[in-house]
Amino acid sequence: MKIYIATLPNGFFGSTGQSWRSLDVNKLAALLNYDTEIVTINDLMSIKFQETDTVVYTSSDEKHIRFYLQDIMYFVNKKCRILPNYDILMSHENKGFQELMRTELGFGNLQGNYFFDIDDSALSIPKVLKTVNGAGSSGVFLVKEEGDLLDIRQKHFSNCNRRKVIKLQRRIRSKGNKFSIYNYRHKGFNRFVEQDFIPNLTYDFKVLVFGDRYYSLKRNIRKGDFRASGSNLFEHVKPSVEVLDYAKSIFSQINNPYASLDIAQSPNGCHLIEFQGTNFSPGTLLKAPSRYLCIDGEWVREDNDKDLEANYAHALNLFMKSSEIPCTSVPLSIMTQNDCSKVM
Repeated sequence: MKIYIATLPNGFFGSTGQSWRSLDVNKLAALLNYDTEIVTINDLMSIKFQETDTVVYTSSDEKHIRFYLQDIMYFVNKKCRILPNYDILMSHENKGFQELMRTELGFGNLQGNYFFDIDDSALSIPKVLKTVNGAGSSGVFLVKEEGDLLDIRQKHFSNCNRRKVIKLQRRIRSKGNKFSIYNYRHKGFNRFVEQDFIPNLTYDFKVLVFGDRYYSLKRNIRKGDFRASGSNLFEHVKPSVEVLDYAKSIFSQINNPYASLDIAQSPNGCHLIEFQGTNFSPGTLLKAPSRYLCIDGEWVREDNDKDLEANYAHALNLFMKSSEIPCTSVPLSIMTQNDCSKVM
């Protein structure tokens, strides 16, 4: 088995949470327990991969780099394993694909819907609507009444004035159903996700998972708001056993060495709000004083060394070790341990 670490053409490898800072790929390569070569994403299509090889890469918040990676990794994924897996790549900066993935795998404990036509919005009010991309709390709206939905329709699903004039001209000139077809084509579309609204939340948890290591951050909700993301009201406190168990159950299903999970807890249990498996901010790992591991059925707290490259290497080594058969284009999930019952 050989590992290829694929950087950008300038040697940059993101996932540090800062657009100007790269992971130390030489340090990462030295910590991996496998023969490792550092290449660039432009090299990938010319490499003669073996089926047992693995390509480790990261996505980008720059959309053209991300779309390029989606094209390249589609074909590399046919030749060997890629980490993150292709579903995770498609989910990055794409809450719509996340919603499809949640539906396909049946996890999340939160009813949702993905649409491009506002008239296909189906969940009852109150609900949360989100644009498919956007970090923090940007592009996230609470719909409490029909007027809120109308505001979103006018702002995100309407045509520019020029298109409205053209549509009026077409209506006058068109005969039969020609205008109906044209009108739908230029109705005003946008990709949105809707989710059930969880009432009375005062906080949620950001949980980062690197292999068997769990790092948490409590994110309090600002007064008068409903969103914890972007509040900057953070605490490093011990999460409940239920949150840790839930994070572990979600992580076992997404087939990736590491993940960022936004988890809320209500009287109805835990709920997955959003997730990422590549190019997510590691701030929780870099600042949390502790991390949690599930050992012999119990959640055990240990000191956090705050070493980002070491955690990526740990997660990758554990993930690849768990693969008991030769690598295929479908990545294998990390072997899960028994459910945990308490935190020490």
